[in-house]
Amino acid sequence: MGKRVADEYASRRSPVQEDMRWQLKEWQLEKWGGRGLLVLVLLALLGAFSDGWLSQTTTSNADGSLVVEHQRILRAMSDENFTLRVKFAAGQPTVLTLGEDFMDNFAIQNLQPQPLITHANRHEMVLTWPANAGREQALWLTAQPQSAGHFTTAIRLKGAQPVILSQWVLP
Repeated sequence: MGKRVADEYASRRSPVQEDMRWQLKEWQLEKWGGRGLLVLVLLALLGAFSDGWLSQTTTSNADGSLVVEHQRILRAMSDENFTLRVKFAAGQPTVLTLGEDFMDNFAIQNLQPQPLITHANRHEMVLTWPANAGREQALWLTAQPQSAGHFTTAIRLKGAQPVILSQWVLP
């Protein structure tokens, strides 16, 4: 005759008192908690919380004269890169205006190439580059969000419609 095998899912008093109904609930909670953590890690790797495939986007104005490559989701106090691609008439200077939310909530760390003329007025910064022989120009801007929140920024090219950026900054 074989040994009697205890039912693993039955509550018992010996050697330790346990209530298997609560133990099963705890195991379910652990299983779902592990799945939730896995989903969070995958979302983070894909860029749902900053810098990644889900966050990267390109925004342009209606006529395509200004295209901005940027992140939808940023992190406060971390450097963020913006690439601005400008199409313009040959022989004309490039004049860009960084709008109110941008100047109030971001600190500019770097701007390449450096503008020839820079001036600020009423929460805006106007940047002017000399006329270029070509018809396209790329500008690289590194800025640092100063606080968390949702920001809507307008970047305007002189004589064209603005590009509106909608970005979330996480703490």
